[in-house]
Order: sequence, then structure tokens, then C-alpha cells
Amino acid sequence: MTATPILFDCDPGHDDAIALVMAHRSPAIEILGITTTCGNSELEKTTANCLRILEFIGANDVPVAQGCDRPLARPLVLGTADGPSGLEGSPYLPPAKKQVVDQHAVDFLAEKLAAQPEPIQVVATGPLTNIGLLVLKHPQVLSKIKNLIWMGGVFYRKSEIITPTEFNAFCDPEALKIVLDSGIPITMLGLDVTMQVLVEAPQFAELEKIDSPLGKVVVDWLKFYEKLHRNSMGVGGALHDPLVIAAVIDPTLIRTKPVHIGVNLAAGYSFGATVADFWNERGEKPNASIAYEVDSDRFFDLLYSLLRD
Repeated sequence: MTATPILFDCDPGHDDAIALVMAHRSPAIEILGITTTCGNSELEKTTANCLRILEFIGANDVPVAQGCDRPLARPLVLGTADGPSGLEGSPYLPPAKKQVVDQHAVDFLAEKLAAQPEPIQVVATGPLTNIGLLVLKHPQVLSKIKNLIWMGGVFYRKSEIITPTEFNAFCDPEALKIVLDSGIPITMLGLDVTMQVLVEAPQFAELEKIDSPLGKVVVDWLKFYEKLHRNSMGVGGALHDPLVIAAVIDPTLIRTKPVHIGVNLAAGYSFGATVADFWNERGEKPNASIAYEVDSDRFFDLLYSLLRD
């Protein structure tokens, strides 16, 4: 098997943490570098969490570059699912000795992309601030992005006019618009599919059978992460970001449709909402493919196998 090289932009975060674990443990993926952004927590915390995770899983050889500490055009609004540190539930995970590279994430991404002989995949699981700034600052490297696969947006029923808003889109909608308008091939995995990969009692039972330090950490992360989902939505924790990595490993896990997507930048109840023209009523060229179906059983089989091996 030839590994797929990726650059991974993230804001760890419990589900980002599990996505990092999956990416590192899968022989189908080669992580060329990781960049961090604000979102689930402040940049200093998301970066510290990323370094802690990588050191714990033995990925010290993967370079990490710290990126933007606020959205492109507005104040930072933090996510709430991951607690004050952005990675509550594993206090025994020590601070990392690993350091970030001495380069801003946007310049790091540009350098890595320029060095690739062929276009590669970029994976993003947080707000698109770093990627939006990359589009503005280094347009000459955009042709080296084979596909940007992003956890973001929400569409649900095709008949809705005003859609709910997903956090990554809400946090920096201007960056999202820049990326959507850039011409980069984009695949969006929104809440339509990520809310179908829920950790409920059967999934916890399988995960608790994995008798290893890594298995224990993942279960502890998920026990904390589940609390918000259970209290606010009555369901288990949704593995939003791990699904993105799973789709890189096995693209057949999801089904997608190319559509034209707009993002609402106006203040109001639907600020940051992603709106898809499913039937091409406006006659605009598709600017992304959105996932609308996922094989959740196969996703969890893949997750368990990566944590066990």
C-alpha cells in the first residue's frame, strides 16, 4: 500500500486528538506536517494539546507549525465541547518537550506544498483561518492542493432555506468564503454525516476492550467529550474530525455530491450558515463536494482496528 501524503490543519480538541491518532497509526497516511489554529480553544492551548498528543503516540518526527490566533475579520469565539484546556479528561498526559518549528503555519504550508512533486491532500478539522490566509498570501501554491477535505458546514434536509450553523464555519466564515472562492477542490464533511458516527454504549463497550495506554486515553477523552453532547442534544459524542481521516484512508466510507455552496456573512440567526444549491437553481458552478451519507459501522470498525494494532 502506498501511503497518501497529507498536511493536517487542526485545533485539538478531543475529536481532533483522535483524528491525529488515527492518521499517525494508519499505514495509508503519511503526515508531512501539522499546523494549528485557534477554534476549540486559544491557539496556545490547541498547539500545546497537539504537541502533547504527538509526543504521547510517538510522533515526535512530525513537524508542527503554529498558525493564526484569531479569525481573519472578527473576534475569536471559542468552542465549548472540550473544556478549559481544550483537552480535558486526561490530566495525566504531561506537557510535551516537543517544540513547534520556527515558522508561521501559513508559510510552513506554502513551503511544504511547493516542495511536493505532485498535488497532495490537505486535511482541515478546525476553522479555515490558516487555509484562508494561505489563499491570500501564497496563491502560487494552490495548484499543489489536490483536494482540501474539511470538517465543516451543515446542510441537513435539502428543502431548508435557513440552515443551522456549524462551529468551524461560524468561527471564521470569511476564511471559509475565501477558500470556497479560491478554486481549490474541496470536500466538506458536515454535521449531516458526522452526527451519524456517535459514540454510544455499544461503541464505549468496544473501546473499553482495548487494554492499552492509548485505549485508556481515548476512552477518557470520549467520556469527557460526551458530556456536552449528552446534556445538550441527548446523544453520545460525535466523532466529527476522525471521520475526515477515515475518509482519507477509505474514501468509500462516504458519498458526496458536487454543489455550489455559499456562506452567510450577515448578522442574524443564520450568521455563518452554509447554504447548498442542491439542484443548481442559480446556475453557479459547483465549488465543493459535500458528504451526505456515511457507512457508520465500517467507520467504527476502522477506528477500532487502528486503536488495537
